Amino acid sequence: MMRPQPEAVLFDFDGTLVHIAIDFQAMKNGALEVARRYGANPDPNMFTLEMVELVRDALATRDPESAERFRREALAGIQQVEMRAVDKAEPLPGVPETLAWLRANGIGIGIVTRNCRAAVAAVIERYALPFDVLLTRDDVARVKPNPEHLLGALRFLEARPSHSIMVGDHPTDVEAGRAAGMVTAAVTTTRSAAQFDGAPDFVLEQMTDLQDIIASGAWLKAASRSC
Repeated sequence: MMRPQPEAVLFDFDGTLVHIAIDFQAMKNGALEVARRYGANPDPNMFTLEMVELVRDALATRDPESAERFRREALAGIQQVEMRAVDKAEPLPGVPETLAWLRANGIGIGIVTRNCRAAVAAVIERYALPFDVLLTRDDVARVKPNPEHLLGALRFLEARPSHSIMVGDHPTDVEAGRAAGMVTAAVTTTRSAAQFDGAPDFVLEQMTDLQDIIASGAWLKAASRSC
């Protein structure tokens, strides 16, 4: 019989746990500039990390060493943009209380993020946010929405996907959670519920709503659909 509480909850980081004002346009512009220096002209509408990997793969067919240099330069620029935002980052309302509640109830806590480890670790340390596993883009070969990003965290926590919840503020978080076979919850910190197009199992108006979903057993119905 399934336990009345989840084995683990995974969270996205920026926009979900903390407000961190990353200049994503500056990040993309910097990566585009590096790509053009290497003779590439990628689609500027792509997600920045996917764009970097696409250019790297294209360059690697001609010059693998040049491809890796490009990737290092592009990611270094991306990290600089992220680190500039760290000083003003702060937890979103209800986050410290919810993480403390999960910890008190013995539920595993994971953070899975496309951000760099240096930026995430700095914010987590400053606010002493509890967690059991952190997987950033620096720690995995394939970032979300690839489900392997989430599954790696669940393996560390020894938690089953169908008995775990993925929480995020972006449709890609929900996409990754569904692909991993998890219960999904979207938090409306950066977009409205309508922008998730009905895909998540739950919509959280505030992070503390997660406690109610777990304590009431409401998550179990969604979990049974994921099995």
